[in-house]
Amino acid sequence: MPAQRPIGYWVKVVDKLIDAQFAETAADAGITRRQWQILNVLAERGEAAPEEVRAAIAPFLDAGETLDQHLIGIEDLVSVQPGGIRMTAAGIERLESVKARSVQRLRDRIASGLTPEDYDTTLRTLERMARNLGWSE
Repeated sequence: MPAQRPIGYWVKVVDKLIDAQFAETAADAGITRRQWQILNVLAERGEAAPEEVRAAIAPFLDAGETLDQHLIGIEDLVSVQPGGIRMTAAGIERLESVKARSVQRLRDRIASGLTPEDYDTTLRTLERMARNLGWSE
């Protein structure tokens, strides 16, 4: 039997697969995954300062990527004002459309074959590992 692969291997594989499959889903809706994440942050917070949005999406950005880069092309979905960023009515509609059409299907596919308890344990375990390595909110 081959040696079991380490956690880092599986985390990278799963992350790349989620990114690739979500990229297809978001592209069908005319947005990128990062833009979807920005919309999600704004849906949760209403209006948010650019620093808050940057901090929320920072774990997903590659080196050199910026919030401003990801705001390009979604000017109809977000309103950037001196006090903060908020979704427009079109942004709310687009986010709901993507969630309804695709995101839940992808999440269901990811969790297929897992009990709710297995899935919750996986999330708690990954969070504990992240905290053990110094991550904090």
